[in-house]
Amino acid sequence: MRHILIIHYHFLPVYNVAVKRLASYADRLPDYGWAPLLLTRTWSSLEEADPSWGLGWESRPATYPIYRTPPGVEHARRIAQILAPAMLERAQRGVRQKLAHKAVRVKRMLSGEFPDEFTAWIQPAVEAGLEVARHHRLDAILSYCPPETNHVVAHHLAKRLGVPWVPFFGDLYGFLASQLPGYSLEGLARKAWHRWCLAPAAACAAVSPAMVQYLASTYGKPVELVLNGFDPAEFADPLPANTTAGQRMVLSHVGSLYPGDQRPDILLDGLDRLLQQQPEVGACLTVRFVGSKCEDWLHAALKGRPAARVCSVQPRVDAATAVNLVRQSDGILVFPCTVHRERYGTLSYPTKIFEAFGARRPVLAVPADGDWVDTLLERSGGGHSARDSEEVAIRLGEWFRTWRSDGHLQYRGMPEQLAEFTVSRQVERLAGLLDRVAAGQ
Repeated sequence: MRHILIIHYHFLPVYNVAVKRLASYADRLPDYGWAPLLLTRTWSSLEEADPSWGLGWESRPATYPIYRTPPGVEHARRIAQILAPAMLERAQRGVRQKLAHKAVRVKRMLSGEFPDEFTAWIQPAVEAGLEVARHHRLDAILSYCPPETNHVVAHHLAKRLGVPWVPFFGDLYGFLASQLPGYSLEGLARKAWHRWCLAPAAACAAVSPAMVQYLASTYGKPVELVLNGFDPAEFADPLPANTTAGQRMVLSHVGSLYPGDQRPDILLDGLDRLLQQQPEVGACLTVRFVGSKCEDWLHAALKGRPAARVCSVQPRVDAATAVNLVRQSDGILVFPCTVHRERYGTLSYPTKIFEAFGARRPVLAVPADGDWVDTLLERSGGGHSARDSEEVAIRLGEWFRTWRSDGHLQYRGMPEQLAEFTVSRQVERLAGLLDRVAAGQ
């Protein structure tokens, strides 16, 4: 059995979709001849975690060793206050959004927080990784991003140990080419840092075709597509379509939302159109946003509009409850990212698409991206996209007529296509990549 060191700042007992993904990989890698060793930080309570990462707390046993190390000395904030007080003050006042964003970026670079706020963990994590290597022959290293600090730890370990390293990208946000002018000092520094960080990598893994293409063309690395996927076991027990079957059509978005990048406003505009055209729909429709992390924005966006009659905004729930909410829905709403790079966003699939595949619930993606999300839904038969509020109203109107006639929505997902999106199939792809880099290919 070969050993792989998996590096992630956030890991059990703290828990979010990224931790869930890595834990599912670690559980299955031994089936393909790889014994995982997890390197993470120590966690005493959930209060230690930044709430913006959407973390929960799940104490459960692991079938593989987990090595923990303290997070390091948190000194960046104090240094930042010394080096860049004027910039910080201007950012806090919000004089101009562009200048404020630049102030935050420069503050992070000056204070040692670059590329993220977890850099104090780098030194203790590298030391812990070297200690693990003294007791186990490491055949590969896998680090997961975000946060980018995980890749920095793996960079140092790969160079010092001479072990092939695979950086895994669940999100490309920190490694997209800078939007800054090519001649700006900050832009040049960021591009140079990106290339320095990934230089020792033997290959990369990424969760969407666009990310694969971007990494290969920008950094010249072999890249394997490893999708988020779904675990059929999570959806094995019988469960009714929704708890108010025959009374209300329930549509859900369960998980984080980032207004401005994602566009829930287009959905709300479409709901307004639908309710104005067909007022009777309001008595039989529920649209719920669960665990969005932008509850205040949603409440403000809904105020005084027709969509407020059918929308509910609910707090975050644990992972098992989130899956059940997906299963209890008639349809699932997903919101592809739309900004940062023209039409690409952060280059990742909305993860809830795969949970909808597992639950066999139709998907409505808003807005259509004209690219890989639309292609995925068309190829799988798992749902549709809507370009604008008018198409949202048309699609939801079609769904409502089907639901009123049949008591449920029709699901047209094709089993032979959906089988390609299981977690087991994705781990098989990841293990194949690890086999190749371990063999020096």
